[in-house]
Amino acid sequence: MATDSHTFSDTDLFGAFRAEEVEARGRLRSVISDAHVQAAYSRVQKSGVLEMLTEWHSIDHPLSGMGGQPAKIHPPALLVGLLLLAQEHSPLFMRNLAALFQERLTPASRDLLGLPSVMSSFVTRTTETTKWEKNTNNAFHRMVDLMDPYPMKRYVSLTYTQVQQALKHHDDEREQTMKRRLDLFMNAFLRMTFKEQPRRIQRATNKLDISFDQTFIEPPTKKGFSRNTLADRARDEIAGRVDNPTPGPVDIHAGWYPRKGNRVDVAKGKTDTTGPGDAKNSKEDLEWGWMINIAVRVDSERPDAVRFPKLAVAATMSMPNVGVSEEAVELMRAALGTELPPGLGDADKQYWANARPERLHLPADALGWTASTDYRPDRLGVRGSKKGVEFIEDGRFCPGTPTPLKNATKDLLAGRIDEDIFQERRHQRGAFLVRSKEKPDAEGRQPVSCPARGNSPTVTCPVFELLMGKAGKPLPTVADKERPRVEEEDAPPIDFLPEICRQHSVSLNVQDGIQGKQGFAYRSKEWDAFHKHARNSIESLNAGIKDPGKEAIGESSRRRVRGFAAAQVFVTMLLTNFNLRKIAAFLHDERAAEAKTNTGEPPKQKSVRRRDRVWYNPYTKTTPRESVLELQLMEQLSSPLRT
Repeated sequence: MATDSHTFSDTDLFGAFRAEEVEARGRLRSVISDAHVQAAYSRVQKSGVLEMLTEWHSIDHPLSGMGGQPAKIHPPALLVGLLLLAQEHSPLFMRNLAALFQERLTPASRDLLGLPSVMSSFVTRTTETTKWEKNTNNAFHRMVDLMDPYPMKRYVSLTYTQVQQALKHHDDEREQTMKRRLDLFMNAFLRMTFKEQPRRIQRATNKLDISFDQTFIEPPTKKGFSRNTLADRARDEIAGRVDNPTPGPVDIHAGWYPRKGNRVDVAKGKTDTTGPGDAKNSKEDLEWGWMINIAVRVDSERPDAVRFPKLAVAATMSMPNVGVSEEAVELMRAALGTELPPGLGDADKQYWANARPERLHLPADALGWTASTDYRPDRLGVRGSKKGVEFIEDGRFCPGTPTPLKNATKDLLAGRIDEDIFQERRHQRGAFLVRSKEKPDAEGRQPVSCPARGNSPTVTCPVFELLMGKAGKPLPTVADKERPRVEEEDAPPIDFLPEICRQHSVSLNVQDGIQGKQGFAYRSKEWDAFHKHARNSIESLNAGIKDPGKEAIGESSRRRVRGFAAAQVFVTMLLTNFNLRKIAAFLHDERAAEAKTNTGEPPKQKSVRRRDRVWYNPYTKTTPRESVLELQLMEQLSSPLRT
């Protein structure tokens, strides 16, 4: 005879498990304090994203709805909940977020976030949990839809015919608008974290220096496709030539990232054809996913000091191999939100050393940033000239610069000279820099002159002396000191003198030699110290945000909602928590160091080994602080001397 389940005890139903454990699926669900919720809510408000979302909603939905039930969960609650989950390093699952709303908030916190009351007293617990999960999921997608550059259904795998149709009808204009919104959303949170620091730390430097790079993340569904073979596969499907078609991709708006080998930088609006069949890359070297572009704050003034936490001050998300230069410019633009003047922007050879000036160098210069980078080997030495001015790595030089000085870096890398000789030649080469006569004008034009001209020349030149003699003019009166001389074999032919030799000055534009422009002299000690510090800082940040025990940004298993926009929202929350965590740790270490130095006790003497304290050391040639014979006479030896 059947018996109703309610007649059984919890022990009969669940064994040794409590009913609360079963309802929580074996997870701990501790109540979050009002103070934690209030802090997260305050930070969401300070970011300004709530106003952004309201404005975007009014733009996308200018007309009121047709009725229906009002939304139960709103963006403030979603963002606060995601921040709280990120803070405790929980996976950013909709189920976890719904459980937080349903069971882990006090009545006061629920009122603060505008959440409805829990109705478990009137409905079954399972029904109530299902409603919370459904409402949370719907609310999250309503928010993400306001910023989604690639809207599509992602419930099932697509055929290659469907992939082809989806790409054909993709709205590029909408993509640009929504991509811009996502970047504004992300950087509003990062700017908020920067402003959460004490002002003394924000202003630890007079300008903002950054180091930027990309890091790869996976989507929840990892199957991709090749644009090179898409048309053929779709044609085979339509013609019925595929008997057992394999399931295609689910999220088609991603790209192939080469873990090894050369990387490309396709301009925005162009098609990236990187795929598994690419001859330059094996299938094992390619992964399907997205790129996170991040800029971290670094210190060009004191790279060996720790004056502030290394925070992500700007970030964007993009497709692999597409718009690398443009994303870097966007990082530099977003970093200006810190309200510090722009300084140096350090990057590896994928950026300054590889990009075209109109895509990276000129836009960055217009924003006020100066490059710091290494050069590609094929771009060392003379990289072109204008009006006789030769562009050699990071400088603009006289055409009579001695050849060994022009090729100093190339000779160093080829092993023809050592580091000491290179540094000497680099120093000597500085005398042959053309001289700036005044600052660049509003359009970037700047007059420069030969280094042998004027009342303070840095070199002497036979060409200049010959021209002055032909014109019947005396040489300028200058201080009597030794100066490098342009040798006749290095000087330009007298019958084909360039303008820099014939004229008092020539005008250069901002784009002239901009690919070599740097903040520090290339391979100088200052350049080397800063570049190493900057590269280590961004690599350390990338490793930190991917730490599996903390933010784990690279783990798609911890953010299962599909789609580009959802991934960027999750990454935003994780980067925000990373910054807040770093700030708190920095302040904690500051206070601990201060407490350690302010104990009020006299400083302890550094301990010295007994053999150094009482015996002569023949290796270091040091005498004892306390003679062992004197200690014996004072009867202070713990054991008598052996005689």
